[in-house]
Amino acid sequence: MLTKKLADHSVIHSPFCGEIREIITGKDYDKLGIAIAVDIKPTTAHYHETFDEIYFVLDGELELEFYDPAAGKTWSEVLSANELVVVSKGIHHKVVSASEHNRLCVVSVPPFHADDENPSDRI
Repeated sequence: MLTKKLADHSVIHSPFCGEIREIITGKDYDKLGIAIAVDIKPTTAHYHETFDEIYFVLDGELELEFYDPAAGKTWSEVLSANELVVVSKGIHHKVVSASEHNRLCVVSVPPFHADDENPSDRI
């Protein structure tokens, strides 16, 4: 069993996503990672080669842009509270805009690895 209290959260800074509050990391549980981004701002486009991400909007609204290199397709999605998107490995993505107050839960499967944030020049 694993219990994580608010005091257990680790605050990190990602060059792509800003301030992130890590709740569960690969050190805690090797199946997935969970983090919360609070009042996320537009981010730099990037992609991951080793894990998928699930973006679940808890509060506020986000506009995200995506690029799928396999399909050569670019598109955007607007997500509001209680909506989500699964960002598969290799899909380039970024937050284009966000409401002033927002909370984004990010689940990574398997856990997030900081050395797998690859910059994208596609979007």
